[in-house]
Amino acid sequence: MLIWGGGNIFMLSLHVTTLMSSVWYCYCLLFIGWHTCNLLPRLHALDHTGSWADAFGGEIYSIMTKYSGSLLLQKKYKDVEPTLKIKEVDGLELVKKFSEEMESMLGRKVEAVERLVEAAEDADLNHEFNSSLVFDYYNSLLINEKDGNDNYVELGDELILEPNEHFNNLLVNTTYSDVQLPTNVYNKDPDILNGVYMSEALNPIFVDNFQRDPTLTWQYFGSSTGFFRLYPGKEHFKQLVDELQAKGVGTVNKAVLESFKILREFREAGQGGLCNQAIMLITDGAVEDYESVFEKYNWPDRKISTLADVQENVMEYLHVLSRPMVINHDHDIIWTEAYMDSALFASQAQSLLLMTTVAMPVFSKKNETRSHGILLGVVGSDVPLRELLKLAPRYKLGVHGYAFLNTNNGYILSHPDLRPLYREGKKLKPKPNYNSVDLSEVEWEDQDEIKRVLFLTNDYFFTDISGTPFSLGVVLSRGHGEYILLGNTSVEEGLHDLLQPDLTLANEWIYCITDIDPDHRKLSQLEAMIRFLTGEEPDLECDEDLVQEVLFDAVVTAPMEAYWTALALNMSDETEQGVETAFLGTRAGLMRSLLYVGSEKLLNRKFLTLGDKESIFTMDHFPLWYRRAAEHPPGSFIYNLCQGEGGQESTRKKNRTKYYVMLMQRRQKSALCSSPAPCTQALSWSLALSL
Repeated sequence: MLIWGGGNIFMLSLHVTTLMSSVWYCYCLLFIGWHTCNLLPRLHALDHTGSWADAFGGEIYSIMTKYSGSLLLQKKYKDVEPTLKIKEVDGLELVKKFSEEMESMLGRKVEAVERLVEAAEDADLNHEFNSSLVFDYYNSLLINEKDGNDNYVELGDELILEPNEHFNNLLVNTTYSDVQLPTNVYNKDPDILNGVYMSEALNPIFVDNFQRDPTLTWQYFGSSTGFFRLYPGKEHFKQLVDELQAKGVGTVNKAVLESFKILREFREAGQGGLCNQAIMLITDGAVEDYESVFEKYNWPDRKISTLADVQENVMEYLHVLSRPMVINHDHDIIWTEAYMDSALFASQAQSLLLMTTVAMPVFSKKNETRSHGILLGVVGSDVPLRELLKLAPRYKLGVHGYAFLNTNNGYILSHPDLRPLYREGKKLKPKPNYNSVDLSEVEWEDQDEIKRVLFLTNDYFFTDISGTPFSLGVVLSRGHGEYILLGNTSVEEGLHDLLQPDLTLANEWIYCITDIDPDHRKLSQLEAMIRFLTGEEPDLECDEDLVQEVLFDAVVTAPMEAYWTALALNMSDETEQGVETAFLGTRAGLMRSLLYVGSEKLLNRKFLTLGDKESIFTMDHFPLWYRRAAEHPPGSFIYNLCQGEGGQESTRKKNRTKYYVMLMQRRQKSALCSSPAPCTQALSWSLALSL
């Protein structure tokens, strides 16, 4: 089909099917694009529109075949055909395996928190309150701060801070924790000093926990006296008050009135657990005192007369509410609902921004206070959900497959279609209900007659994650999500081809675990894999299945570099001058690419770079060009029209990209040709030209 308008050809669709042998079939799908003006002189020389279409179709097919190297790649797969195997993926087995690994990972977080609880309770048991205690500690508001004489201020001693990639590249100290106090809490108050001194016993536990489990992030202890101890230690930045803006007004009076009515109805009807009742109001400042409401519903029981009474009276309520739990010594494990990690707004896909926290209470074990039920505080640790999803690697799920997490309330913890942010001007902000999105709001059933860009039929598998309130779901697309292609090659041969300069790996994928040893954290995934294969770093823990896939892909696709390079050195035909880039990608996250023009001549310089996440393999998805190619009929040519970058001249030019996809079939089962991965009609590799 040829669509003509404004002197430009927008789309051409051709269909080609090639019989490879009695056993194998190869189906090719290619998207291609370039500046069409180079073809116009030939087209205008023809007399009929049909002839124009035939001439253009033949020309584009010829250029496509030549510069993609598709025939060469087909031959390479034909050569290794006897060594290939196709394995069916068991979705139930896959989701069970993923959930067990997640259970183990979350169990380690719980164990770390339990060690903190034990250490804190023992430290309190062995500590005698000293009203005259003198003790210096790292105050996160004052560390590294100096006075006019270049001396460190009180509680502001030197604390060496270094950027740490594991903690979002923030400046931290992984040897010590530090303490943060609210502005209205005196940092030398005897209760504060005794609590901080007692909680110093947590420092070695923080460090030991992090050494045992390097995937741990922030660990902390919040004391009932008002201080907050955080590991690793970091500076708490102060924001100028005049930069803050207040927005919106809350009708607190109506809310408090309604809350009292609800509690009274439950109490009089004998509903619920008939335990302590409380209304909690959290605000940065009340605009009125709501005295009339409290006079009617709560005045006989408790009255807080002045602001100075607030902390003392509120803490008394807190001890009363927690008393049954303390007396029974119930250390309940609490998992919070999902919340946003704002430090990742600009660096992660929206579906990977959320995190959860595991927390446990800390009680006083002293005999003289046990009957009073004293809550000392709460310890906890953050768990980024992206760490959980690393345990469900993309290559095992296929191009359109994915994993998602739900809470026991049915709300989404993580899902590829979860979009918790919205844009206000140039800023990204969380949506009001971002952590209470139901699964039905992102998984839409096709119940209408509306046209779609793509139709997929998926199989869903789910199970709970034992010991947590979370459940895991795995989605495999019918066809190429159901089978995996297994290839075989030697380490020596594969290692040689891994070292070619045109080859890259998906750096967000976990080929080798590099966040355990600090010396490994600066390695790219390709560097880590090479060190592992050469024996230079035998302690590296690598995914052997994925490494084997990469080695196989590297060997099969290795001839493409020499083929593309030879073409680039001999480009002379003006008709073909629009070709800019050739690239291919495999299911194992391997990519090869070559520029046919200088980088300064590229219309879209972000393409295939970190600046264009949609065009590369990420933890969240396969490249957009890979996903589009996977679902089109074999032999189709599909064109992707992209706007050029910058300047008036470049905006008049369109960058067209063609994608060439090969599907290989054996005994009615199709699978990825260049990566051993699950699939029926599975996408083997995508080979593309950008023109």
